Amino acid sequence: MSNTVFPSLKRSYGLYSLPDPDQTKAANALKNCSDREIVSWLAFARKGGFGARPRTWNLPVEIVEAFSKLVDSGDELILGWVQEARACTQSVAKLEKAAIYWCTICGTDKLKPYKNHDEWRREEKQHEATYICMFGETSGVPGNGFNCTRCLAPNPEGCQHHVQACLAPSGDRFSCKRRYDMVRHLKKVHGVDSKAEGEAMAGKWKQTLDKSAWACGFCLTTFSNFQDRLRHLQLHFEQGKTMDNWSTTLVIQGLLQQPSILEAWKAKLVDVLPGSETWQFVWKEPTVKELQYRLEMGPSQSGESAETLVETAFKACDFDWALPEESEHFGGSGYRYAY
Repeated sequence: MSNTVFPSLKRSYGLYSLPDPDQTKAANALKNCSDREIVSWLAFARKGGFGARPRTWNLPVEIVEAFSKLVDSGDELILGWVQEARACTQSVAKLEKAAIYWCTICGTDKLKPYKNHDEWRREEKQHEATYICMFGETSGVPGNGFNCTRCLAPNPEGCQHHVQACLAPSGDRFSCKRRYDMVRHLKKVHGVDSKAEGEAMAGKWKQTLDKSAWACGFCLTTFSNFQDRLRHLQLHFEQGKTMDNWSTTLVIQGLLQQPSILEAWKAKLVDVLPGSETWQFVWKEPTVKELQYRLEMGPSQSGESAETLVETAFKACDFDWALPEESEHFGGSGYRYAY
């Protein structure tokens, strides 16, 4: 827990004096001691006991230092600070136990909360890569027809590796987001019993999405780094946001603010907005998944021009007329977004 001034003491400063940073740190150090122990040790410290015999009482150094910071304050005041430190710790513990983190990429039918932010981060990251079974493998050897890529058995319909399931032209190639699922598929379908071998094969077939930008659906913020996005979203969740507050409109809106796209978007708006009239733009989640992916890739990675991406975004939105005085100007273009 940080050493900031305790929040409820800020609200009740008429009853308690606010502790300074050193006193706050000291109160945190004593929060696991009983009130009786604190009062007894304070009395001892005020008599110079710790200075005279610092090792006699076998107390941790941070506890002795805490009492040295508090001896000039009254017992009731100190106990109030310590009580607040205990309450803050309990609040943090409850927050850590609560399932407050949500995957922002899973479909609404697959939404589930996570208690641990590390687990949530792994869930988010897995969507940035795809494992494709037999990716880049050849389905045959010249002159020999179709062969197993593992043991080179010809016409391997009966081969234990069953590569035709994911490699034959008529096959439905397996893909997944997690290495664990690919290793399990390799064992179940292709006879790869060794976990180490399965993980090595999965690593070879991992395809990472080379995106240029990400956006927040809680506020109008754009990121060029995925880790920055995760840190930003974590703060939103810890402040009480849930997926009920998530806006696909804000996501698309943020992605359109990428430097490589923004000018084309402004030009489009100037071209389509007649006079002083404004439009209210809304993008709906079920219909814009592909658009979001293309905008995240950006012109440099998708191979599409900024103008093409902007035209696609404009055609994908729902809009309605809005009064000029209701508009929120964005780059001087005279339009507003609906959240």
